[in-house]
Amino acid sequence: MADFDTAYNFMMDNEDFTRACKQVSDSVPAGCTGPCFAISGINSGSWPAQFSTIAAIPQEDRGAAVRQFYHDHYWNDWFGQVASDEVGKRVFDFSVNGSSQLAVRCLQQAVNLVNAGGTQVTEDGGWGPHTIAAVNAADAGALVAAFKTKRLAHYQAIADANPDRKQYLKGWTIRADK
Repeated sequence: MADFDTAYNFMMDNEDFTRACKQVSDSVPAGCTGPCFAISGINSGSWPAQFSTIAAIPQEDRGAAVRQFYHDHYWNDWFGQVASDEVGKRVFDFSVNGSSQLAVRCLQQAVNLVNAGGTQVTEDGGWGPHTIAAVNAADAGALVAAFKTKRLAHYQAIADANPDRKQYLKGWTIRADK
């Protein structure tokens, strides 16, 4: 079954490769006023209380709090039922970088792509026993490839619809293609 530490380390390679847990300037999420900062990807505008709690910890001691934040806010029991760490870590990473619902919808689209002509799952962005069964029945390598394709298409659609966000496309593409 998918392992949290494996998924967490994969995601952290994208959010804070050095695991420095240092405060850096970050983008301002929609609906927030800036400036915003981040610690290991935890944005002060999106997660103000959690960010403040972690920021109050000495930098060299923040690692455990950062890990706990991602476990509490992004990991769920469904991830533990995904048979492949290769699938699980990518869906977890997209949950952090996009949203949980978006990541699961993309996974469901990938399952349906891999399973073309076979049993399909509803692309509703929600975990459930049918999604887990279909994910675990699919060839993990093919599912990872299809998930990457769907994730890349999502980022391209964002850049196409929002020219001001095109600046992020290269980074998103690198992240999604891992």
